[in-house]
Amino acid sequence: MSKLSGIELDGIEAVRERIERWLEDEGFKVWKFPDRDACFSYKVARKDSLPLLIWQPRDKVDSIQVSSDIRLASDDQAKLEVIRDRERFLLFDFRMVLLSTQCNWQFNPSLENWRTLRVSRTIFYDGLSKDRFFETVDMVERAVSTVMVTFRWKFDITPVVS
Repeated sequence: MSKLSGIELDGIEAVRERIERWLEDEGFKVWKFPDRDACFSYKVARKDSLPLLIWQPRDKVDSIQVSSDIRLASDDQAKLEVIRDRERFLLFDFRMVLLSTQCNWQFNPSLENWRTLRVSRTIFYDGLSKDRFFETVDMVERAVSTVMVTFRWKFDITPVVS
């Protein structure tokens, strides 16, 4: 039996199978995709929800991530660059919106020149139940929706979720 940082791969496989079954039982379409930095990774969506990534980082063998990436089209990025209060918005107002979501976020490649905003939440194995998993899925979906509404309301920009 092979091991990864002291955790049996069979345990990771069992978690992967359980999550895939939960998602399918709740009407999500599940697409597996290879990621060299993940033990497993899925892109998931259903008719009434935004697309999400469900994955387990290789360096975090006792937890999984539920995340979504928000991108701006080039012309929308250009709109933001000419707004005088852009810096204040991104540094203060936008962070206040993100803080209210109970999710983590990361601007890539940087806050000053970002192209993607990743919104995510971690679930550790010891708290992984179907209820907790879908509560986390819902939190990330609501956080992404909040970010999208904020962009539409404040800047008349519609981000793309992937």
